[in-house]
Amino acid sequence: MKTALPLTLAFALGASCSAGMAQTMPAPPSGFESTTNQAGAQMQAAGVGYAVEATKANDTMSDCFADPKIRFAYSWILNSMAKNYVETLAKVPPDPASTSPMGGYLDQPVSKEAYKGGVLEWRKQTWPVIGGHTCKDKQVVFYNVVWTGYVSGKLIGISVDHLYNSKGQGQAWIDEYIEKVKGALNSK
Repeated sequence: MKTALPLTLAFALGASCSAGMAQTMPAPPSGFESTTNQAGAQMQAAGVGYAVEATKANDTMSDCFADPKIRFAYSWILNSMAKNYVETLAKVPPDPASTSPMGGYLDQPVSKEAYKGGVLEWRKQTWPVIGGHTCKDKQVVFYNVVWTGYVSGKLIGISVDHLYNSKGQGQAWIDEYIEKVKGALNSK
């Protein structure tokens, strides 16, 4: 999943710096443990953005498989071209299906749509189950979602990765944090 793409392109499109940009930003969802993110700390220190990253166990996953944690992240970055970027992103087709050379999993698009002032994109990863276990399943399915939007000259990205066999909870977190992040950024 290319969750870093919005931030990389934001810098390329001319992110600008401004003093006094500190907002009280929302904590990750309940049950998530924050992880250190050096890039996010650097953006915040420079006054050009903010990033939060957190993980939690996949509680509904079968004991047969290693438990890749659910990853939740959101960020914003100053960008005077944020609206144009999101409009362009909405017109670009999703990345085609591909097989990862490192993990051997199939990554494929599920949907991409204009959503709540931004673009919502779902992808599905199908991982092969490697031998040496008693599990009957031959594969594991994860869903990843990213929403990219903007508010007040700021490009926003919210993502949830490694949702085991379900999109429902990921959609709920995306919806909740679109409102929370936009609200925090509009309060300044």
